[in-house]
Amino acid sequence: MLSIEHYNPIDMDINTAIYLKLNAPLGKNKWLDAFGRAGAEWVIFGLAAWFVVTIFLAFAPDYRKCALVMGVTVVTALVGWALNFFFAFLVREPRPYIALGQDHSMFHPYIPSLHRWKSFPSDHAMWSFTICFMALVWHLPMAWPLFILALWIGWSRVFAGVHYPSDIIGGFAVAAFTGSVMNLFIN
Repeated sequence: MLSIEHYNPIDMDINTAIYLKLNAPLGKNKWLDAFGRAGAEWVIFGLAAWFVVTIFLAFAPDYRKCALVMGVTVVTALVGWALNFFFAFLVREPRPYIALGQDHSMFHPYIPSLHRWKSFPSDHAMWSFTICFMALVWHLPMAWPLFILALWIGWSRVFAGVHYPSDIIGGFAVAAFTGSVMNLFIN
């Protein structure tokens, strides 16, 4: 197992140092592991469900508006996903557990051949922050607390060993960009 003690701090970049600090507690506390696993895998579904339910509560019975909000949000997320893959092809950063030669990861991606090289930017961060930004764009109630869930997802992806902190920031930046562009068209 690779840990921060095996690196010379002078030679280590800040991204790797932060990753190793956030990833170090993995496997040492079952409650923290469960919290991290929930954030890394499942919270994004709750975030999406909250978004859909809130759209229908906020705009019903105007179902045309509900469909418009859903459609624009899906298009925004798909554009963000395309941008993620564009940046991933440019950067081609391997996952941290691969790049650092460690097996200190909570799980491995479902499609290993595709996702071994794609760490930057994080799709999970991009999807979750896109939902947050679109909730703000559409002025949905309780939009700001979604950022706490998105930050939980981002931290969990680093804790789980599948992303660097810069990957989360990259996903956030893509979501902020696509959300801002969509905001210009909507408002």
